[in-house]
Amino acid sequence: DATSFLGKLRGKTGLDFDLPTEAQWEYACRAGTATALNSGKDWTGEKYCPNMNEVGRYYENGGEAGEGNSDSDASVGSAIVGSYRPNGWGLYDMHGNVWEWCLDWSNGSDYPGGEVTDPKGGSDGDRVHRGGAWYSGARYCRSAYRSQIYPSLRYLSLGFRLAWPVP
Repeated sequence: DATSFLGKLRGKTGLDFDLPTEAQWEYACRAGTATALNSGKDWTGEKYCPNMNEVGRYYENGGEAGEGNSDSDASVGSAIVGSYRPNGWGLYDMHGNVWEWCLDWSNGSDYPGGEVTDPKGGSDGDRVHRGGAWYSGARYCRSAYRSQIYPSLRYLSLGFRLAWPVP
């Protein structure tokens, strides 16, 4: 459980680590870009997305027996951290590889319409996760795509990234 691990890490280090909020996660993923991918390129709308191949592991480039690989290919599944190029701020694997837990909760209707600065999700429901995973189609790995699941579920495709407040 990510929150349990973070509690132990805070206790050992005295540092205020946490999961990123959903807004923090997307801001970090985009690294100043406004496109679907943090490379500055867009999702092509296709199942197989050459632009996605540059930034992360997903269904069509190794997550499953997609285009160009087979079930017997050793690269099927998650990739070693840093296998793809980092975003403009040096962060690796924000697209694909594993879904990343966020601090926010979602009840399916959290956000009002229109632009919101640093939105906060609900206080109950399912926990938000972002980024897509190795088995996800390219559309689910976009910077803006959001999803949520029950927080006690455990999958090989779920992970987390540390957030630490800037002093």
